[in-house]
Amino acid sequence: MLELVLVLSAGLGSPALACSETPSSSGYHISDVCSASLEGAPAYSATFGASLSPEPASQQVMIYRRGDAWFMRIAGYRWERGSTVVTRRRDDIAVSDVDAQALVSRLTRRALKQLSELPYYGSEDVICTDGASLELAMASGGRKFRAAQHSCAGKTRMNEIATIFRQIALKYDPEFADLLSGLKN
Repeated sequence: MLELVLVLSAGLGSPALACSETPSSSGYHISDVCSASLEGAPAYSATFGASLSPEPASQQVMIYRRGDAWFMRIAGYRWERGSTVVTRRRDDIAVSDVDAQALVSRLTRRALKQLSELPYYGSEDVICTDGASLELAMASGGRKFRAAQHSCAGKTRMNEIATIFRQIALKYDPEFADLLSGLKN
């Protein structure tokens, strides 16, 4: 138990994991950068998860390479408190090399290592119970690199990067504006 507390308080390190060591399913309607459907192509994602919301409770923008082109997979949801109605949407869209590089350049192995060293829960003076988290991840060469942070850690560079993922997604499909609120800084 002490090991778990130390890992959580120190941050989730970013040692590379083999894609074969990562879970095959990443959630209700989102994808993992190591998904077999990507056939080992480079992939980068920003994912928000909220455990106190009804399914799908995850929002994600992921870019991946297919052949000579870049694509973006967008998965979003909206839930209004006090209601049982959940709106969800998912789409795959071709994106320009320029927009893809704007994201790829921010999620290098070095950047993810630095981001993974940020405290997962933020200040030791804060007790956080909302269960929301943000993860940035990349898969390259059959390896997965990631950094994650609890929402109570405050706004950090991770939030800034997630916001850029969201902005580029909205450039291609503005109808996701209120379905990607967890990726907004």
